[in-house]
Amino acid sequence: MTHNKPFRAALVILYIACSFLPASVQLLGQADSGSGRSCKVRKDADGMRHLLPDCWYRAAAGIKVVTFKKKLTYGYELSLDPALLSTQLDEIKNEGFSAIEIFAPADGGTAYNGLDTKNYYRIDPELGSMDDFRRAVRLAHSKHLAAIIFINLGYLSVEAPDWIQAENDKKAGIQSSLVSRFLWSDKPDAPPPSTQEDVYITPAQRERDKAYWGWHYSDAAASYYWSRWKADGSGGSVVPLPQMNWGDPDWRQEAERIARFWMDIGIDGMVIDAPLCYPNQTWSENLQSITSIVASYGNTLVDPEGGRNTTAWITEAGYNTMHEYYAKFAQAIESGNPNQIESSLNGMRDSIMEQGGVLYGRFLSDNFINDPMKHHLQQALMVGVGDVVVYTREHKEQRGPDNDEATNLKLKAIHPALFPTATRTKLATNADDKYYAILKTAQEGSERMVAVYNFQPTVQSVQLFLGVVDTPGIVDAQSAVIIPRPNEFDPIVIELPAYGYRFFTVVPRK
Repeated sequence: MTHNKPFRAALVILYIACSFLPASVQLLGQADSGSGRSCKVRKDADGMRHLLPDCWYRAAAGIKVVTFKKKLTYGYELSLDPALLSTQLDEIKNEGFSAIEIFAPADGGTAYNGLDTKNYYRIDPELGSMDDFRRAVRLAHSKHLAAIIFINLGYLSVEAPDWIQAENDKKAGIQSSLVSRFLWSDKPDAPPPSTQEDVYITPAQRERDKAYWGWHYSDAAASYYWSRWKADGSGGSVVPLPQMNWGDPDWRQEAERIARFWMDIGIDGMVIDAPLCYPNQTWSENLQSITSIVASYGNTLVDPEGGRNTTAWITEAGYNTMHEYYAKFAQAIESGNPNQIESSLNGMRDSIMEQGGVLYGRFLSDNFINDPMKHHLQQALMVGVGDVVVYTREHKEQRGPDNDEATNLKLKAIHPALFPTATRTKLATNADDKYYAILKTAQEGSERMVAVYNFQPTVQSVQLFLGVVDTPGIVDAQSAVIIPRPNEFDPIVIELPAYGYRFFTVVPRK
């Protein structure tokens, strides 16, 4: 038809124009869905990142949080000695993990397990050199483990040379670039700077933490400075830590240099410490100074720790992973009633997934440390729902995965229906206030699985209704026992131990 000729001509022009787009733009077509990030390695800084699968974080089973620092409780301590580290990484791989997260690698103090940074461009000198750190990352890659870091770009230690110089400059009346990186006031009751967390914070919370949260006086600077976090001082005192001013262009450029410095080592991504608390930081500044830098290396994870209750962290700021703050697994286990689980997943959590985000689940409840059955159930729920299961050592008695949990992680790693990108459909049981069952479907449709959970302290016979699934039966993913479906209408009966669970593959209808 003649009136379509201009339209067809426009399509031809568009096609020709797209053919000459820069490579960086064309690569978006090969991107991680929903985030504009390449699944392919673009910069193989250590020559070994190519050993990881494309978009490794979208298939990751678990991440183990580690540290090279001494006597810090959050991460599992590793050695920089190559022989010992090799053995430790083998153990981590055998536990079913896909990656390690190196917590607070930069030279720092002890606040928040080493996040009060002194020098962004080296590790703690007493531990070793940056060459030692590079070798550790290469060693992880050689064992097909991704290596990411948890880094703070929001505040410094009061012992940081940059802060000490800024104080001296401020007192001398020198408006140096270091002075501009911090926030200053001539009075303690000045308005606070704006942050993304303002929508969550009440005046009562600020009042409770006013010993370190607010404007605090520096004798060395003869001025008040803004603080949000603290370090422990002598005699039980509190030391307010100076926050970086993300409204300052010089600091934003420095943050970009810091991000590139660590990415050039060969790491596979970053968890950014609480960017919602960064003063005067906008979504676009997140994108320009953090996430676009990390994304430019290709096949990388980037997570805004603390970011919540909005998908803007993904759609506007460019992150592709977010912490799991939503699933009410522990509450359901404690109450024996899983009804609240689905409603806790249906809101923001599922919205994050719809935008292409992966859920980073590090909240294995402390309440279950000495209750293996409940601990196993919570971990199995995270495996089934699809979270990347993250293990920390936040408390000395907290252990790594035992044999049952390692088996679940290994199962998750080989089944696309358990990947973080798989979709979830709730299945009916004979008592949904006692049991929870879901159908998981791999993103590309290659397989489907069923997970069934018992929240009762006794053995239960669960009736599982597969009315929404066209299948002749299901197969136990561990024992390979086949459970045939009696007919299209009657339930399958599944025996589960106290606080037990089972994973099944769905037999396709021929």
